[in-house]
Amino acid sequence: MSWESHLPDGINDLTRTHEGFQAGVEIPADEDGYVGRRCAACQGMFRMLATELNAVPPETRLTCPYCGLDGDRNAFITEAQRERLHAAAAAVGEQYLHDEVDKMLKRAFGGRSRSRSSGGFGVSIDVKPGRRPRPRSLPAIVEEKVLRTITCPACANHYAVYGTTAFCPVCGPRAAADTVLESIAAGRRALALEDHLPAEERDAARAAGVFDRLAADTLKNVVTIFEVFTRDQFNARATSPPALKGNVFQRLDDTAQLFSAHCGIDLPTTAGLDVWRRVKADFARRHVLIHCDGIVDAKFMSAVPGSALQVGQRLVIGRADANRALDDTETVVRKLSMLP
Repeated sequence: MSWESHLPDGINDLTRTHEGFQAGVEIPADEDGYVGRRCAACQGMFRMLATELNAVPPETRLTCPYCGLDGDRNAFITEAQRERLHAAAAAVGEQYLHDEVDKMLKRAFGGRSRSRSSGGFGVSIDVKPGRRPRPRSLPAIVEEKVLRTITCPACANHYAVYGTTAFCPVCGPRAAADTVLESIAAGRRALALEDHLPAEERDAARAAGVFDRLAADTLKNVVTIFEVFTRDQFNARATSPPALKGNVFQRLDDTAQLFSAHCGIDLPTTAGLDVWRRVKADFARRHVLIHCDGIVDAKFMSAVPGSALQVGQRLVIGRADANRALDDTETVVRKLSMLP
């Protein structure tokens, strides 16, 4: 029986090369049919449907859904998969080495007992085949389970992620509207966490100001979400865009002027005047939170003339304020996305 027949299950297509051996090592999928991938740059974990990954042409480079790093499929193997590959290589080497040593001894001694002497003292050498190593079992792969799956609207491949994603592993950058809407949904889920805490923990977190900070952070993130989306839309729609400096898309009046002049789109009318007014107020609130440590200043009062607040007061953002900001941003995103 050949030594190849003693290899563990999971090793297949063993062939000799001029450098040694080449073999396939099975990476089993989980119960949902997904296999893990790990980005070497950001260390983000994601999963891909095994059947679809196997169907991707070997020359296709994959993309990290979080940071956008691209590389061949071997660049995204996980720690557990690497351990399995090392165990497979050790198993092949162990069985092959045993076979070669056995052959070497048989060639040298013919497999029989021999007595040799150099004049007066004889040495008897009894050559017997060594016991073949028992086949190893390749280690199982235990990784994080699938939490949230995405079907790419461009290439129809499925993948699972554990956070906000801006890229499809197979076809690269996703549409900004998709990633922005996911970020909005994630913001809503974060705000709703307090509803799922035990009463004692919820009261302790509320007393520590956890939920207030979460609401304020969510409102601040709204500006980033809006900026990402409007920048993408402007670059896609403007026929001859001007050179832009600074964070122009964080300034709503400038953003509206750019869309009007270069895209023929009236953003306030598209969003709805009431929505646009509230979004402008949220941008002013974000300025106070980031640049004034939450203390209302004259610039805020100028941007939100109908506010009941006064200069010097502390701005308080609640869960309802944050959810409304997310709703208004989603309205702008959806309405602008629907335009031809």
